[in-house]
Amino acid sequence: MAAEREGGGMAAALQAAKRALRGELRQRLRALGAAEKQRQSRLLARKVIDHPKYQESKRIAIFLSMPDEIQTEEIIKDIFKQGKECFIPRYKPHSNHMDMLKLSSTEDISSLALTSWNILQPSDDDTEREDALASG
Repeated sequence: MAAEREGGGMAAALQAAKRALRGELRQRLRALGAAEKQRQSRLLARKVIDHPKYQESKRIAIFLSMPDEIQTEEIIKDIFKQGKECFIPRYKPHSNHMDMLKLSSTEDISSLALTSWNILQPSDDDTEREDALASG
């Protein structure tokens, strides 16, 4: 019984630490100017694109960035330029479930639905896309 309470307390402490860390990161991101965010995004994109694992991969899973995140557009463009397959997440509301669905091109991004969290992703009724987690 005491071990269960202790485990629950540890989980709550971990959640609180995660919340605090996320809050601190949000503050740091807000303090960065747009030019600095763009510079860091380009640097990160270069590191990813130049990485041997990326180079040898045929199928890449990546998120579509939001304005306050590292921008992934350059990486996504390179995925298609290199002839690789690109998969993006589709989150299920009120769930931990996520699909990784195939994106057919950079232009395909404009056909995606905007969620209540302002995230672009394939709609729930989009059943034609390959799911990388189901197909290997």
